[in-house]
Amino acid sequence: MIREQARIVAIGAGRMTLEPVGGGCGSCGQASGCGTARLARWLPSARRALVLPATPGARIGDLIELALPETALLAASLLAYLPPLAGLVLGALAVSPAGEALQPLGAALGMVAGFGASRIAGRLFAASMTPVPVAPATTADRRTIHLTQEFHHD
Repeated sequence: MIREQARIVAIGAGRMTLEPVGGGCGSCGQASGCGTARLARWLPSARRALVLPATPGARIGDLIELALPETALLAASLLAYLPPLAGLVLGALAVSPAGEALQPLGAALGMVAGFGASRIAGRLFAASMTPVPVAPATTADRRTIHLTQEFHHD
């Protein structure tokens, strides 16, 4: 189980918006050589926000711990990377009888189709790959909340 802390930044309409604490922000000592830290600088913080159902008793500023099974992370990685790669190879192979000059075009079209397939699959399986609150974060200077929701992997 992968666990990460998040801070509640907004609550409304039965939903809470969370932002990760640390991780990918460049706060560790390796920020200068970290691709994730560089990517985080280019993306607005709203892109890293996560919206989940509100937990009873939660308030803005509270820290909570989220959990995600390793299998969900593996499945998300496969859905993100495998279809574009397969599309690239299959697109190049599909146009190979027409000649080598068209293979780059076939590969590019296949990769674009693979990205589209990844996006559709990601939307279909998003619910099974969403982290859930499992425990309050423990810090000395912050109020902790008690969560009643447990994560049950199907």
